Order: sequence, then C-alpha cells, then structure tokens
Amino acid sequence: MAVEQLDLFTGQRAGEYVIPNDGRTTMPCRSCGAEIIWTKTAAGKPIPLSVATIEERDGVRYALTHFADCKDAKEWRRS
Repeated sequence: MAVEQLDLFTGQRAGEYVIPNDGRTTMPCRSCGAEIIWTKTAAGKPIPLSVATIEERDGVRYALTHFADCKDAKEWRRS
C-alpha cells in the first residue's frame, strides 16, 4: 500500500490539484471508464482529476491527478 505524501508547507498531497467551483461536470475516462473532472495546471495545461480521490479541506475541494490511478495512463503519456 502506498503512503500518502503531504507537502509540509502547503498540506497538499503529491499530485493534488484544486477543483474550481465553477460548475464543472464529471465524465468517464475514455480508457478505463472511471469518473474524472478536468482542470488546468499552473502552466495552463489541461489535466484530468480522479473523482474518487476528492477531499474537501477548509471549503476547498482537491483531487489527485487521474494519471496516478488510471490503469491505461501509459497510453496517454506523450513521448
């Protein structure tokens, strides 16, 4: 079992992103079918987040990148 890593300065999990409160809807991953929600990285690139990993802390919702738990993530990796 993997140990959850928290950033000591921010308290966030490694690979965790904020889910904006703008009414985004979930959709199934095109590879594995898991429910995901899309957001953008700090660099403005789209990234899928796993709905199954959503946590709410201090009124802010966070989720881990779906690349961490999708069984087909290697197929989506760019060369």
